[in-house]
Order: sequence, then structure tokens, then C-alpha cells
Amino acid sequence: MKRSVVRMLAALSAVLLSTAAVSGCAAASGRVGPRFVVGGNPSDAWDPVHIRIRALPPGQLVTITATTTEGSVWSSRAVYAVPADGMVDLSTQAPVEAPFTGADGMGLFWSLANESGAPATSEEMWGESTLTVDLAATVGARTVAKTALRRVGLAASVQSRAVFDDGVTGSLFEPPMRATGLKPAVIVFDNTDNGTSTGGLIASQLAALGYPTLALSTYGSAGQLNPARTLEAETVVSAVSWLRSQPGVDRDRIFTFGSSRGAQLALWAAVAYPNLVYGAIAPAGTTGLICNSPVPSPAVTVNGSWVPCASGTDDVNSAAVLALARIRGPLVLGCAGHDEQLANGCAWLDAGRKARGEHSGDQFVVAPNATHLFYVPPYSPLYLPGAERAQATEDARVALWKAIAAALAAPSSIPGR
Repeated sequence: MKRSVVRMLAALSAVLLSTAAVSGCAAASGRVGPRFVVGGNPSDAWDPVHIRIRALPPGQLVTITATTTEGSVWSSRAVYAVPADGMVDLSTQAPVEAPFTGADGMGLFWSLANESGAPATSEEMWGESTLTVDLAATVGARTVAKTALRRVGLAASVQSRAVFDDGVTGSLFEPPMRATGLKPAVIVFDNTDNGTSTGGLIASQLAALGYPTLALSTYGSAGQLNPARTLEAETVVSAVSWLRSQPGVDRDRIFTFGSSRGAQLALWAAVAYPNLVYGAIAPAGTTGLICNSPVPSPAVTVNGSWVPCASGTDDVNSAAVLALARIRGPLVLGCAGHDEQLANGCAWLDAGRKARGEHSGDQFVVAPNATHLFYVPPYSPLYLPGAERAQATEDARVALWKAIAAALAAPSSIPGR
């Protein structure tokens, strides 16, 4: 009897040990059911994030939804066919149903929409703030996996301070971490349009990429704006001199950045002062200097005198284009084929490219189906147009900001540097 009891206890112990061993293996290997695998969480709002869903039932359809409840409910959904290996990779697999076509790892993010259909117009929400985006995977009527992604906004990473020094008015945006060695720096011509002002957002994005950036109050400080909206060349010289003196700045690699009507100012500054300004970034604008209208006034003055400028944007000719070959460093130009503010923007780009000639490090982004605000940073619905042009505009944003990053990171073309 005792032997029987001993044998029973030994068998029970073996079962318990075996169960414990199996449980330990399962715990060590993690979940075995459907799950999200995210390449970085939290992730920076200015970077794409790699998202996969593993261990899904092959041959089934899985619906992936993205939702954020900041302010109001914003959501997006896409349906994917699960392949034989049970893994759906949003970066490489095209959905069978979605508000976008083709493989797009960030499609669920930039296509977020609210129930009212109102456009996304808050730079604070979509650029500066940190958002939580909830992801869910559903097969049939059952939710099989969930996760929450934190997208860290620019305000949490980039420091800014007001500048009122040496005749310079604006805001300095500094990179999240002090880089070793000297870095190129950028002057953004801010408040150059009566419409959507994106200078602060662009300056934050450039700083997040690692480049000190001055968002220059182009026409003066608030309450003292130049009503003629004329840029005084002396302001440019003062801004460049001030930025060159800042810690960590490579004084020989100052870029100017202007978009829309500010594009011509960025180009003019780089052409007029090639010993001070190294390179220029000028999407969605003309490559020639255009006089202000409807009341004719100069776009730029030097010591109070007009700088020659063309009347209107319709006539694209070589005489109207700036001498872009004078710019020593990289040039980034971009145009949109459906630009609602500058219909012939790509003609201006072509003329500028011809005037420029071949130059190492130059970047040209031509987006035939995009709209005007393709220079806004990507990966969110901010300022995107309606569905017909949304994906083309988002694709152009990705391409443009890759081109900008490449130009800023390129080795110096200055001899001996």
C-alpha cells in the first residue's frame, strides 16, 4: 500500500514538474496567439514606425483599426488578407480595402479622420503634442490583438526660445541632444503667407532632425509687421550673423528655408550672399523673385532700394529666374502638379533646375498629383487635402523630407572642409 502511494505521489510530482516546465517555456517565449510587433514604442512623431501582426489565422481577413481620442475621435481602418505564414506587415503588404492603395506602413496614421469629416488643422495636436494611437486587429467579429502606440510630439523633444537680439526677431529651435562637433543650421522664413503659417512646425521638425533652426520673423515682430511685406536684406544678414555665432553651429553651412511665397526669399538670400548662406531649401514656390501685388511693391530691398523683381508668376522665363548656380552648397526644390496656389510651380522648378546646372547634393522633388501643402512634415493628417489627392500629397511629403534630410547631412562641398 505504501509503495502504491509512493508511486502515485511520484507520478503526480512528475506531472507537476512537466506542467511547470511547459508553462516556463511558454512564458519565456512570450505570447503564442495573435499579437502586434512594433518597431519602437514610444516612437517620435517625425519618424515612421514598423508595425506587424503575427500569428494570425492564414487565409482569413484581418481588419486593423487605428484610433486616437485627442480632442475628438479620429480613426482609420484597413483590411488585409492573412498570408500563409500568418504575419501581416503593414510596410510591405497592400491592403484589400483601405483609404489608401499599395503597401504603406504609415497609411493608418495619415488617413486618420473624424466623424464630422472636418480636416486636421491643429499643428499643436498633430505636430507638437504626444498622441496615443490605439491599434486593434479583428478577425470576423472577434478582436484578436490590441496595442497602444505613443507618438512623441515635437514639443516634448525640441526646446525653443524667443530671440530679440541684434535686430533679429524670431524663435530658436534647438535639437533634442547636443551633437558632437559642429552641425549645419537653418533659417526658416516664417509668416510669409497670408494663409497657413507652417514656419514654427517646420523649424521644430528641422531641430528634431538634429539641426539648430531659427524661425525668423520675416517682416518684423508681432504688432510691428511691415505692411508692405517686403524683406529687408539687412534682416537676412543680421539673422545669418547671429545664427553663425550660436554654440554648435557650423558657421560655414547655414541653409535658408522658405516654402510657398517664402521660397523665393530663401533662394534670393542664398544667391545674394553666397559667402554667408551655404544652401537653400525652397519647395512650392517660384525660382524667381516676384514683386508683391496687387499694389506693386518690392519683395526685397537693399538699403531701402528695390531689388529687381518680376510682375506676376505667369511668365516663366530664364530672365526671371535667379542665378541659382551661385549657391555653393545643396539646393532642394519641390513642386506639386495640383498646386492650388501656384499652378505652374513645376515650370518654375524646371527653369530653376536649368539655371542651376549640375551640382552634387542637389535634390528635386516633382509630385504630379500632390497639392500645395506637400512641404508639411509627413505621417499625420495635418492639412492634407481630400481623399482624391491625400495619398499623393502624403507621398510627396515623405519624399521631400527625405530629400531635405539628405541635403543637410551631405558632406560639405567647401574645399578643405
